[in-house]
Amino acid sequence: MAAIKYYPEEVLVEKMQSGEYGWLEYVNHHSAEWQEEYEDYCLNHGLCICEETAEQFVHYKDRQLEQAIENGDA
Repeated sequence: MAAIKYYPEEVLVEKMQSGEYGWLEYVNHHSAEWQEEYEDYCLNHGLCICEETAEQFVHYKDRQLEQAIENGDA
């Protein structure tokens, strides 16, 4: 099994903008933690693992970060 390479967010954004990666690749190459959280997110919400739900998950993570910043937790 090949090891998955993880990238900094800036690199992932560039790969998305160039069309090299979609949302699912973005999640899968962000971190092992995100991969696990995304699987749990899909299981807990009865969702399939696909581009659409990967995009929803990224927006969910953005909202979590915004809340943490507002609360002084990040």
